[in-house]
Amino acid sequence: MQKWNFIHKNKKKINFIFYISFIFIFFFATYISIPKLLNFSLESVKKNLKNNNDINIDDISKIDYQIFPTPRLSIPNSNFTIGKNIIEVNNSEIKIILNISQILNFKKISYKKLLIYNGYSKIDLSNINQFLKNINKNKKKIVLKKNNIIFLKKEKTFLKISNALIKIEKYGKDEKLNINGDFLNNKIFITLNNTSKNENNLSINIPDLDIVTRIFFKGNNSSNINGSLNLEVFNNFLKLNFTKEDNIKLTDGFIRSKIINSLFKGEVTFKPNFYVKLELNPSSLNMKKLFPLIKKTYFSDNSYNLSLIKKFNGILNFKSKFEGKIINENGEMIFENFKVGKNKSLLLNAKIIEFGENAKIYFDLSKIVEFRRDPPKKIEIAGLLIPSNSEVIFENILIDGSKLPTKQVKKYENLFNKKIIQNSLVNIFSENKINKYLKNLF
Repeated sequence: MQKWNFIHKNKKKINFIFYISFIFIFFFATYISIPKLLNFSLESVKKNLKNNNDINIDDISKIDYQIFPTPRLSIPNSNFTIGKNIIEVNNSEIKIILNISQILNFKKISYKKLLIYNGYSKIDLSNINQFLKNINKNKKKIVLKKNNIIFLKKEKTFLKISNALIKIEKYGKDEKLNINGDFLNNKIFITLNNTSKNENNLSINIPDLDIVTRIFFKGNNSSNINGSLNLEVFNNFLKLNFTKEDNIKLTDGFIRSKIINSLFKGEVTFKPNFYVKLELNPSSLNMKKLFPLIKKTYFSDNSYNLSLIKKFNGILNFKSKFEGKIINENGEMIFENFKVGKNKSLLLNAKIIEFGENAKIYFDLSKIVEFRRDPPKKIEIAGLLIPSNSEVIFENILIDGSKLPTKQVKKYENLFNKKIIQNSLVNIFSENKINKYLKNLF
């Protein structure tokens, strides 16, 4: 009998809990379902998107209310901009994740975050400063999924990241932008931290290509920017400090690779034309590895490379183990007053008078050759380098100012190609062979 009373009492408790739970679930389900039966104010949606995320959307043809997985509004086939045309998003679906506590307030839509699915986004790199400022204005979290990002420069595609996941989040007064996607069939991870002190940290990581980039930069009220850059690509390392005013000044630069180790500084100008001026102080330079790269870039029939060469203007000024200038202007490349070799005893001037497969390099060099018993002699040689068939042509040779006969010049030319060049122009950078050749002329 006592056992029966115990079961009866427990059954009442279970029924009471069941009814309370049922009522709670019923009212909660009804509460979050009511908005589906009502119309949301389109103007309220537009206004809140503008106030919270600076989203400008002119045409909303349809708004759907979805209960699961959490209450939200869905705006399909959306085209909109963020900021003053800083970011343009097309053919996407906006999902507005609502605050449940204010779900019945139709005059003022209250939401926690935005989910934007599919479509593609365009970002003009010329608006990058406005883009950074806009990130700091966002009051609500934005997440873009399965989005294709196109970075434009002068209305041309500069960079494309497909199948991207983008997050714009706010932590107190700080903002964080994350972009994960596919770049050239490789995973790319981009993180931008924007602090309340207007300090920014940008990192770019492409693991499969062994590329890691970190950039720190800080702006001020005069729109000037200063910062630092660290870049690693396949065990090649580059670091520098920069200041952006009317141009970009580079200081405390260092590059380390299999080709060159060098300190550098200089400046880059973009207006009215692109112009680079660098001063390099190399501690090592491997010409045997550098020359094939030069040949592929400047002396191949690649129309894209040739168009870039004509657009590149600037001066590279070398100091330390060797001295000289490389001047690029109006599609011409000039090697001016290069002093190389032991005690910088060899003076070289050259000019690339034609690029591509038919390239020709005019040169003249002079050197004081020391002898043990005889007095020193000044040797001057002028001629052409033909990269396509790795050939050197001597036009004239002067010994202490006296010009040699053409037949003798031809003889020394053949000897130079046979003993020094040996079907590869890279051998022209062998100082020991050059010195031995010049001494054996007499």
